[in-house]
Amino acid sequence: MPIPSIGLPQLAGLASYEQAARPGYSVAVNVDRLRRFNYVETRLVEICAAFINPAPEWEVKCALSLHLYLDSEHSQALRQRVGELRLPPLQLDRPPDSRLESALDEALSAAGTVEMLAGLFRVVRPALLAAYRRHLAETNPLFDFPTCRILKIAIAEEEEAIDWGVRALEALTPADATREAADSWADHVAAYLFAAGGVTGEETVPPDLRLPTPRATTPFTPDIEPRRDWRSGNIYNFAYRASPVWHDETADDQERLLALMFKRLHEMDVPEMMASILLQTKGKPWEYYRDMGRQLWDEARHAMMGEVWFAARGVDWSRYDNHVGWALHLNMDRTPLERHIVLYAIEQGLMDGETGKRAEWLGALRAKDPIAGYLQDYDWADEVLHAQIGRRWLKPDAGDVKTIMASAAAINSKPTPNLAARVRGVEQIDWWPRYVKDVLGRDHCSSAEFEGGPIGAAVGLGSG
Repeated sequence: MPIPSIGLPQLAGLASYEQAARPGYSVAVNVDRLRRFNYVETRLVEICAAFINPAPEWEVKCALSLHLYLDSEHSQALRQRVGELRLPPLQLDRPPDSRLESALDEALSAAGTVEMLAGLFRVVRPALLAAYRRHLAETNPLFDFPTCRILKIAIAEEEEAIDWGVRALEALTPADATREAADSWADHVAAYLFAAGGVTGEETVPPDLRLPTPRATTPFTPDIEPRRDWRSGNIYNFAYRASPVWHDETADDQERLLALMFKRLHEMDVPEMMASILLQTKGKPWEYYRDMGRQLWDEARHAMMGEVWFAARGVDWSRYDNHVGWALHLNMDRTPLERHIVLYAIEQGLMDGETGKRAEWLGALRAKDPIAGYLQDYDWADEVLHAQIGRRWLKPDAGDVKTIMASAAAINSKPTPNLAARVRGVEQIDWWPRYVKDVLGRDHCSSAEFEGGPIGAAVGLGSG
């Protein structure tokens, strides 16, 4: 007997009766697949974090920050879904297959930006995308709707990431030699992923398959010293006036605005520092890495907000040295926990209504700059969230807010040998007067100087 119908879409519009009656993956098979997907996503977080510091290209740092955050969200959703599927969500941080582990270890062993892009965006991400699409097509759209929803979101975001990566790789491989290097490394990673049976582990692997010589023969040690290309100028010139000028109430609103916008551009040092925390902090719940990934991405967004302001003003920001001192000394001279404590102390300090983020927003409004006011509005909202993230994750390890703030002061007073070594013999050039002249067409009016000299400017101020 036909099912009664009054012409409305059936089954909430998800599928026809015929489609919904087709059996898809069992719960056990579904969980096995999702565990593998989750493992790839967690390793992608690691690989993105591993290349944020050594990649000198600004745009690559920005994109890796975004992709790291999205991968952490995909992993969080997959983990939650596994926990809903009757089977305990155990061992989600363990490799489900030593062959898949080896393939991702090889991707992590890329030498330089071009190889990293080739391995991720020509091999690993396309393979993950293909596995997601197949899973979405073959699982039941009604019975397994929660999985389908997760996959639809992940598919759309992976497509966008791959599109960026392909275009980035084209831009960085104009010559035959670089294209050949990219091709060679993509083939190398693809061979290891093929030997793993692909992302799902279900592809047929010839028994006589011979793999290229592996690179990942020793435990991975991340490179956490920040590097930049020529557009950041002399990254060891710590003669940086933006923060003291912003706090100089004797300066006019327009000059203080210039300081505020350079502070935003300068925030690239925060994702560079946070990447090292993610890489070197082990054994936390996945929610920790997801939250830190969100904050890392937000800080990269803030740097891009500053970049947008410079572009809108037609100002070439490569004319002014954008140093890496804060990230450099924290990464090289402090422990991961100490770095996080210092970061939180800055975020918490920015909650001060008289001198913090609210004051920055009001300052942009006083300067009557609509783009600056708009970006500071969202920057302020983000920093409130970041202070909450810091309190949530630091309290068990570092105590209450008062204790953390005292610890940060003590950490900032410790020697910074790696930072001092980088600045030794480097001419410290004050570019602030030229910056003001370029943008405002007049001499600067602020008398604010570097706080504690160039080293003090690099260590004590941060980006905020």
